[in-house]
Amino acid sequence: MNNLNINLDPKILKNLDKNKGTFINIYNDSFEKLAKEEIGNISKRTKSEVVDRTKLILNFFKRKVFLEIKNKKIYYLEGNQKDSKKYLDIFSSVLILHYLLNADGAPLENRWISFRELPDGLFYWRTIPKILEPLAKKYESSGDKFLTKIMEIGGKINKGFEHSSTVYPFKMFPVLMILYEKDEEFEASFRVLFDSSAPHYLKTDVIKMIILYIVKKLCS
Repeated sequence: MNNLNINLDPKILKNLDKNKGTFINIYNDSFEKLAKEEIGNISKRTKSEVVDRTKLILNFFKRKVFLEIKNKKIYYLEGNQKDSKKYLDIFSSVLILHYLLNADGAPLENRWISFRELPDGLFYWRTIPKILEPLAKKYESSGDKFLTKIMEIGGKINKGFEHSSTVYPFKMFPVLMILYEKDEEFEASFRVLFDSSAPHYLKTDVIKMIILYIVKKLCS
């Protein structure tokens, strides 16, 4: 799990490494569950594209990802070349599999909610400030750099706030990241919001993993 080590709290890293075996089990079990479902239904629920009877294409942030259900493989094509498969790490793969299994196809509701408003969000919220801390430190006085960086992973400028961007881990799962820069009274902080349809696509503990992934990308 070393590719997640950038500027993250040592306790969080230790927890990730400890759970690597669990991630591998989830990976295998998830593919077995997907194999039992009609691929057309999966495509409809997740807004992904069917390539053939056992392969899907879906968006993961700004990248098109290929998923071979029968072969239990998840990869993207570097430079869009057919012979340049790059396999995703286990953490990214598990996020994608969670989405594919949990999505129910509900429409976006176009209403932002906080993490606390998610099912059991108050319970999981206790660890969120610590996860966001390195991000706030990195961009405490650099809102423009934050916007530049988040656009590298597919973020789109949100004009509702001075330094904010909406990023799409998945097509039906927008995340609004808002930076409040450091000033004379307050330290820098981040606010993370989700479309109110979010529980139709991911469980709250997995949404926490999505936040962790975004922080890793923006701190790299």
